Amino acid sequence: MEIKKKFTLEDIPGGYAMCMRNDCTVCEHCLRHIAYNDVGKDQKRLMIINPLLVVPNEQCEHFRTDELATYAKGFVRMKDEMLPRQYDEFMVRLIGKFGRTGYYERRRGERLCKPSEIEFIQKVLQEMKLPNLEFDGYEKHYNWYGD
Repeated sequence: MEIKKKFTLEDIPGGYAMCMRNDCTVCEHCLRHIAYNDVGKDQKRLMIINPLLVVPNEQCEHFRTDELATYAKGFVRMKDEMLPRQYDEFMVRLIGKFGRTGYYERRRGERLCKPSEIEFIQKVLQEMKLPNLEFDGYEKHYNWYGD
């Protein structure tokens, strides 16, 4: 049996919308419900998803899985493995997506690449015929926002 983490207020993003529906079929694996059970009941003020608008099953648009997601940390090594023209194209395409500051923060690993951003970067690499390049590192975190 897997032991679930008990969240503290510091673990949960500020202003995170929680769910108090106990009759949901997936509430035991939803970060929003787990957060409410762990810290929400003790708070004077909190953000709650309207329980009347929650679909109490796996089709709920607010469901956030309690499984850890993989985030990428940095891609400095990719530059070393590309030819200068390849890197120029790669950089321009990613700056177009993330902006200049966002690009460099992600490249240096100061900002983690979310799962959806990893997919985008891998798609760019695939289109450039460089599918085997790897990120500098990976970390596991809860994906609070589902992106």
